[in-house]
Amino acid sequence: MKLFYKPGACSLASHIILREAGADFELEAVDTDRGRTASDHDYREVNPKGYVPALQLASGDVLTEGAVVLQFIADRFAPGQLIPAPEPSNG
Repeated sequence: MKLFYKPGACSLASHIILREAGADFELEAVDTDRGRTASDHDYREVNPKGYVPALQLASGDVLTEGAVVLQFIADRFAPGQLIPAPEPSNG
């Protein structure tokens, strides 16, 4: 997994929860003004919206909404620990 982030941006929450969950991940900074990653790739190839965070999964799929990234990490790496477990639906 790779988290694309910008220092001081809302991607900080995703970075923190990845660490709290003990997940194995890589980081890559993004210059959203230039639209380039730290490795000088076009960030819009990762996230056409151009903003952070983006979480690239091992499958190649990319999550691009902060709330979705946080939910995914909590559900996958620390079920019931970082956020409440979902309640069963009535139907």
